[in-house]
Amino acid sequence: MSRGRVIVGGSWRPPWRAPLGALWGALCAVLLAPTGYAQNRPDDVTLEPGRAVERQLTRGEEHRYQIALTAGQCANVVVEQLGIDIVVHARDARGAQIADFQDEIRVRGHEPVEVVADADGIYTLAIHAGPGSVARGSYAIRLIGRHPASDADRAIQESRTLRRSALGLQQAGTFDESKRQFERALQIAEGVRGSFDTYVAELLADLAAELLEIRDYAGSEQLFRRALTIFNRTLGVEHPRTAMVHARLAFLDHRTGQHPEAESLLEHALAVVERTLGPEHPWVVRCMLTLANFRDDAGDLRKAEEIDLRAIAIAERTHETESILYSDLLNNLGDVYRQKHDYAGAERLFLRSLALGEKLRGANSYYVSTAFQNLGIIEREAKHYAEAESYYERALAIRERVLGSDHPDIAQLLNNLANIYHAIGDDDRSLEMHFRALRIWEANGGAYMRGTLLSVGNIARTYAARGDIDKAIAFQRRVDSIIETQLSLNLAVGSERQKMALVDSIAERTDRTISLHLHEAPTNPDAAALAALVLLQRKGRVLDAMADTLAAARTRIADPADQALVDQLTATAAQLSRVALSRPEQMSPDEKRKAVAELERRKEELEAALSQHSAELHARMQAVTLDSVQSAIPDEGVLVEFAVFRPFDPRIEGNDGAYGPPHYAAYVVRKHGPPLGRDLGPTRTVDDLIDALRRALRDPASTDVKERARAVDEQVMRPLRASFGDASRLLISPDGAMNLVPFEALVDEQGRYLVEQYAMSYLTSGRDLLRMQIPRLSRSNPVIIADPLFGEPAASGARATRQAPGRTGVYFAPIAGTAQEGRAIKSLFPEATLLTGREATKAVLQRLDGPRLLHIATHGFFLQDPAGQRTQFTTENPLLRSGLALAGANVGTAREDDGILTAMEASSLKLWGTKLVTLSACDTGVGEIRNGEGVYGLRRAFVIAGAETLVMTLWPVSDAITREPMEAYYAGLRAGFGRGDALRQAKLAMLKQKDRQHPFYWASFIQSGEWAGLDGVR
Repeated sequence: MSRGRVIVGGSWRPPWRAPLGALWGALCAVLLAPTGYAQNRPDDVTLEPGRAVERQLTRGEEHRYQIALTAGQCANVVVEQLGIDIVVHARDARGAQIADFQDEIRVRGHEPVEVVADADGIYTLAIHAGPGSVARGSYAIRLIGRHPASDADRAIQESRTLRRSALGLQQAGTFDESKRQFERALQIAEGVRGSFDTYVAELLADLAAELLEIRDYAGSEQLFRRALTIFNRTLGVEHPRTAMVHARLAFLDHRTGQHPEAESLLEHALAVVERTLGPEHPWVVRCMLTLANFRDDAGDLRKAEEIDLRAIAIAERTHETESILYSDLLNNLGDVYRQKHDYAGAERLFLRSLALGEKLRGANSYYVSTAFQNLGIIEREAKHYAEAESYYERALAIRERVLGSDHPDIAQLLNNLANIYHAIGDDDRSLEMHFRALRIWEANGGAYMRGTLLSVGNIARTYAARGDIDKAIAFQRRVDSIIETQLSLNLAVGSERQKMALVDSIAERTDRTISLHLHEAPTNPDAAALAALVLLQRKGRVLDAMADTLAAARTRIADPADQALVDQLTATAAQLSRVALSRPEQMSPDEKRKAVAELERRKEELEAALSQHSAELHARMQAVTLDSVQSAIPDEGVLVEFAVFRPFDPRIEGNDGAYGPPHYAAYVVRKHGPPLGRDLGPTRTVDDLIDALRRALRDPASTDVKERARAVDEQVMRPLRASFGDASRLLISPDGAMNLVPFEALVDEQGRYLVEQYAMSYLTSGRDLLRMQIPRLSRSNPVIIADPLFGEPAASGARATRQAPGRTGVYFAPIAGTAQEGRAIKSLFPEATLLTGREATKAVLQRLDGPRLLHIATHGFFLQDPAGQRTQFTTENPLLRSGLALAGANVGTAREDDGILTAMEASSLKLWGTKLVTLSACDTGVGEIRNGEGVYGLRRAFVIAGAETLVMTLWPVSDAITREPMEAYYAGLRAGFGRGDALRQAKLAMLKQKDRQHPFYWASFIQSGEWAGLDGVR
């Protein structure tokens, strides 16, 4: 079944194009497979009552049995499957096939067969191995007897004959007639056997798939659920047929936009089918193919390709390479390659799929229209427009003949043809096609479906290219509304990796909205408001989703199931951290890779389960609108929302050339009035200036720090400053390399540091202002951790080689000065618990439950990026490469309390209700930058853990120097200053000291999150 994807330039690939009506997929191919027929073959066996025939059967063989019947007689035959699944084709005396039997899909069980004679003669049963049969197996066949056929016997045979015919019509794409025959077959079967019969359920499922094919979603779901009720009662929940109905309901959920429920349902179905039919059965491959589609649609091409390749390998091992299923797999893998811009590889797979489809279904069949469409996409990418149009027209002719003019599969091709006309400059005809496609999508799929999104986006692009800005904005607003709905549905569940893949998949849409304002309509307030809204809705969206997941679990901690999930996730994260940071001597590279992969898989499963439990929290969250965010901005404040985007030129055909190199954008949002947006120039230019500034900031001896700070300010802040008005507080939401810049250290035109003019707080997104309105109650008194006893590695011997210097490969020197820092804070907050030396352990930290304050004065670390000069101790996951050193960190034991708290483990701390976390350690604010999501490291981990406010560092400063601003900071907090203003006052005090004026001394610490006082008052 072919996977639908939006291709470069906005063309459409269909969502599923192996016959959707074929509920059992590979089964139908076997039931309808043509078989040679010759009257009275020498090896035919005559069946007589009371004599069982037991034989072995191999894939590709046909065993035939004859039964002599007179007109009006009914023969009852039973086939006992003894290790192989079989299919029985019944033929009349003239050799015409009258019915097929494969009610028992498993390799053991009984297959009952009934044949009614309409004339005197020899009737034949042809037996074949069922789908997925590779090994030789046995069966026993026995004629139970003959009796006069009843009206019920004749009716059921008529129903089976109609069903077989309907399946053939369905595969040929003649859906109206196949639907009528399915309905008649179902009506007859229900009249004879009632509403709770297994055969009736099979027909219900067949008809449900037929309705799904013609986009009658409500009718399809109703029939699938009826079939499921019957299968649950007659076969049980662990039967493969029951599971396959679950799989089809999952596909239906996904088709109608209910992605979270769909993937969970499908994974359950896949597990049942694997258990009952074996891991290499075609139904397993069908489920895998569907799962790959889900991953593809979520933007997770890596996972989709992995699943497709596994499925192809199974099909090849089980000799399914001459099947429609294999053709579907080739097509889907080709689509993955196409999205990865491997057009040559994609074309080879599409042509192989086409050849196989033409061989099995015919050159003008509905099935091959998908291959023509895909090849048209490849030709369009090569700018061979005439050839692309020819492929599309061939596909369109087939589909209009089969489906009529208003089917969604017609809309796909209209969209692609519209893009061809736009490419050759005929925008009037292009818009005509786009609007015709849009009407079809809206009528069949609704306002928020994928096809509707594609058409609306292409219409917006076309209007922008023509300079019709008002219409372009109107349709782009519809695009972004659809995306927001899809994000709300899909981010409620799934692991962090899955969430990131989904958000990454819509990044281009964000680029288009920003570009529409900044490059096409820079003075249009509606375009500015739309771009600002999109950033507020999408930046840091995965971080929000992950934080909300764990927050929901904590607020429902009384629920034993939730508590168990949280505990399992915490334990799994800890184990993953230990394995990922283990030394080479402790396990081989292959063992380590396998262990990490298994633990990451388990962690993803637990994250997904927790996400399902937090869906109600998302429903309670305030809707993100520009008005709601503006209302949360303080009167004296201004929000500065930065973003990395790729400028998009709607006049350039195709996406590869339409998107330019990344730029920085900034939107200034005040409490009142429209946002102001600016393109700040290429990220490469800005990042070079930032790199130079960071080098100067980290060196107290540098003499050009003000010059460097002025250069960054000139590029980044000066274009915005006039829009700040009389604001005294900047709420800065950085992106890209700006995440590592202390904006307080920038220098304005008058040579002043910005800290002298503005109070500053950092946010992941302006949307954080809404989350700050949710009250959180602290659960325990403040905790201060300082001067941990890191220990010393063993002095000599092989044991020392294995253990030293701990599992990070870093030696942590004693920092006795932090003990004084801890005591000073303790004197200001006497209710706090102070833990030092051997007591400053990871285990104690992990047992905390919502302390009002948490101050950690120790060493922090962030190991080298894998793309750089990575050490043998590093791993690709940035949350495993950053962390804090606690008691025992240099010893490197195998115990859970090994003295290293990775960022991944920190994300599982119980800090919901913690007003402030201060990481008084080196580089606690750095990590791996991911555009739109901030810094992956300790700062992200502590936000996920629930901290309201985080104070952290951007470069190393000695513990003696650090002590000054920290003691001043907590004194300010005790005096009633806000969590942001107290830090600013401490910085200003240092700036006044002659030997502390270099920003190296005072700018390293930044404050992120809520800036209000500890009592919540701003």
